[in-house]
Parts: sequence; structure tokens; C-alpha cells
Amino acid sequence: MVGRLRSIAFEDLKKYWGEVDFIKPPKIPPLRKYDLVIGQEPTLRIGVYSYLVSRLVGAKLVLEVHADYLRSGLTSFQKTVAEYLLKRCDLVRAVSKKIELDLRELGVRNVIMIPSIYIKTDLYKPLKDHSSRKLLIISVGRLVEQKNYPLLLHAFKKVVKEFPRAELIIHGHGPLERKIIELAKKINIINNFKLMTNWLSEEELVKLYNEASVIVITSKYEGGPRVAFEAGACCTPFISTRVGILYEIVPENVGGVYIDEDPHDVANKIVKLLSDVNARQKMGENMRKIVVENFEWNTVIKKYAETYASMFS
Repeated sequence: MVGRLRSIAFEDLKKYWGEVDFIKPPKIPPLRKYDLVIGQEPTLRIGVYSYLVSRLVGAKLVLEVHADYLRSGLTSFQKTVAEYLLKRCDLVRAVSKKIELDLRELGVRNVIMIPSIYIKTDLYKPLKDHSSRKLLIISVGRLVEQKNYPLLLHAFKKVVKEFPRAELIIHGHGPLERKIIELAKKINIINNFKLMTNWLSEEELVKLYNEASVIVITSKYEGGPRVAFEAGACCTPFISTRVGILYEIVPENVGGVYIDEDPHDVANKIVKLLSDVNARQKMGENMRKIVVENFEWNTVIKKYAETYASMFS
């Protein structure tokens, strides 16, 4: 597997595939025979490297597309390279129906849709009802432009006018840490805001999800996002832009609500859910059910692993 970070399912995949190596470019791969090379994205750094390694060792190539960036998230040169690589794969994995459609419209064949959402529902679970939760809004993700955190911060400024004791926690790592802190100070929400960059264990993350009233996702594009389903398994509803597989499978007002990229709309919907504990509880329970039925860890990883293994049968 070639990527920026090792898959969270990496160790479990070994149960089905046997020996598996992870390579982060530009590290040189071990000099051994591979049957399959999996590139986590068709990018210049990962996709080109994966393509070259597959040709070098005579292995089949799978490229995966984990976010909805093919139409608007790439430069013209990056898009040209991505199309070249994707059309020369033995298999291309899309993690949502929207990404699958975009790939097919680009003329890419051998596309299969397999979500990248795997949730340990025995760990990610509700620990408290919404009647005993804080007026806490959380957002979890990398501190990068894609996540559109300025939209959330400006919306939260309006929320504080309605709920002066409301809190916002953003948990993540990335290059925009300083800019996020500076913006929070500039718009005078710093006393109600916390940026958590220390790495949380899964157990600690579950506790955070269970303290929160809602998780807010303001991303410009996503494949999942996984955090909406992790939080949902803890009965925490979402407020999200219309992104990823979340928008494809969870209807409006069932497990959460969808927002426009407008701070007034975001703020109004946060205020509405903070004001209605019964709605939050019901949406959270709905999300828990959706996650258990569709994204239970062992079931989804088994399907993913067997799909790739079938290439050799």
C-alpha cells in the first residue's frame, strides 16, 4: 500500500492478504515480489509512485479516490496526470457514488464503489443521553483549506450571541493551526474556543464525541467524512455541507442537517439543534442505527479485502 498515512484497517487487512507493506513516497520499496500495488490517491506524489512501482515489480495496480476533488480540486496538470494513471489501472476504487460517476464520465473503466468508512461500533457508542450533554460543538479533521474552518469560526461567532456559554472545539493537526488561532482571536471568540492538536486515543475521542451536542463539518469536499460516522455511532448528530457518502446515504433531518457555505445558514442550524434536545437525541439514535447497519468494522473490511483478493481468482 502506498500513501500519505497507513490505512486504519492496515493490520486487519493482513488477515485476508497475508504479508502487506506500507510505503510512504519517496521511500524505496523493499526488493521483493508484489502481487498488488494499492495507491491511496491518483496524485503526483502517490499515484505516479504507485504506477512506477507496479510496473517495476510486475504487479497489478489499484488506485483509490478518497475525496471528491476530480472536478474542481486539481490543477489542469494534476487532472491530466490523474486521468492518465486512472485509465491504466487494473481497478479503481471510488469511495462514494459521486466519485464513481465522476470517474466514469472521465472515461475511466474498471471502477468499483467501496466506502472507506469502517467503524468499531463496540467502541464508538453512546455513553450519555443528550439531556446531560454540554452546549459543545466539535469539529474533527486535518487543519487544511479543504475543511473550510473559517466558515465554522464565523458561524460560531453568531452562535455565541444566542448561547453565550456555548463552546467550540476543533481537534486536528495541520499547517493552518496558527491561522485558525489568529482568526479566533480576531473575531473575538477565543474565550469560547479551543483548538486541540494533541493526539487523542480512540477512547478519548469517543468521550469527546459523547460530550458534544453536534459535530459540524464545513468541508469543501470529502469522501466520507469518517468523523461524521464515528460521532454518529456515539449518537451525536451532524451539521454538514453536502459532501461525500454522508450526503448520499443520510437524508436531511434523519441523522443531522445539511448546510450551505454561508455563516448565517451554519449558525442558524447550529442554534436550532442546540435548542432542541429531543431532535438531537432522535437524530443521534438514527445515525447510530445507520452506522451499525452499513459500516460495522469487521463486515466492511472483509468486503473490501475480498474484493481485491478476487482479482486473482
